[in-house]
Amino acid sequence: MGDDDAMQFDSIGFRHQIPNPAWYNPFKKRKGAGIAHVDFSIPEGSIIGLVGTNGAGKTTLLRMISGILPLEEGTVKRNEGVLDSDALRSLVGFMPEQVRWSSQGTIRRTMTEFAHLRGCSVQSALDVLAVVGLKNRMDSTLDSLSQGMRQRLSLGVALLGTPRVLVLDEPFNGMDPVAIDAFKRLLRSLANKGISIIVSSHHLAELDHLVDTIALLHRGQLLAHGTTDSLRVNLGFEQMTEIVLEREIEHILLDGMNVLEHIESEGQHRYVIKSGHHDLLEKLVKNKHTISTWRVVPPTLIELLCAATGMDRETIGMDVEQSSMIPFRTVGGEEE
Repeated sequence: MGDDDAMQFDSIGFRHQIPNPAWYNPFKKRKGAGIAHVDFSIPEGSIIGLVGTNGAGKTTLLRMISGILPLEEGTVKRNEGVLDSDALRSLVGFMPEQVRWSSQGTIRRTMTEFAHLRGCSVQSALDVLAVVGLKNRMDSTLDSLSQGMRQRLSLGVALLGTPRVLVLDEPFNGMDPVAIDAFKRLLRSLANKGISIIVSSHHLAELDHLVDTIALLHRGQLLAHGTTDSLRVNLGFEQMTEIVLEREIEHILLDGMNVLEHIESEGQHRYVIKSGHHDLLEKLVKNKHTISTWRVVPPTLIELLCAATGMDRETIGMDVEQSSMIPFRTVGGEEE
């Protein structure tokens, strides 16, 4: 563990118990999906994006990090000391995926109640409202808040007790683009103050220009963790080119090209192809195509998952079977 790491997680694991009734024991259970042997560290003041498809185990892992779910395997360390669940809960602020803030109670009252539960002063709780941009709305009722304000209130509650690590489960759900941008700037300002942040999301686009590193989770396993550039290199990911033009590309030009996507919309044709066709632009111009877009595009979540798992786009889908715990290779290591 480095001196600048807020926490280090070594081979942590947890499996959910699911019903498996038998005639002699109708309440019998067996181990189902969960997290398997995850190793990673959280640097001080960094923002980590945790990405994966539905059912990948993101929420389970975040709850383990927050001390809500117990560690059945592995350890958590800080400054070489081992942390138990109570210590994790005191050091980590958790923002759930969705909190239904709905009542005639005010923000002031809500923060006061959570301050008593968290064991901090009421004044410190109200001071947090200035950090999340709700100081001037503290006497507003919960029913009157927009979705962006509700998310800010959830973040404010997570910040009570001055946590060293913030864990945010799908914090951008239901927010409009303007609110998302403001929320991102708020998270970066918190990271600049030394707070480590883990943000889960289904979509890489939401994490663009926000996170320092990406952790790729699939079927309860952490397949890769690093910067976007390092993931592209380590996963052997080939760059893609997006082309938008006024009509369909001739079949003779498409021969030998790896077309990943072709969408026709509003009189335009959008292609995504694997890069490397250096003479394609010249050929399109020669065939009198009008090109409105030509750009290298970053990998999507699906492309990264395909590269990490070896599965194709059709197989991997966006819904992962909950009972699946099939080991995949990790970047730089062997299959377990």
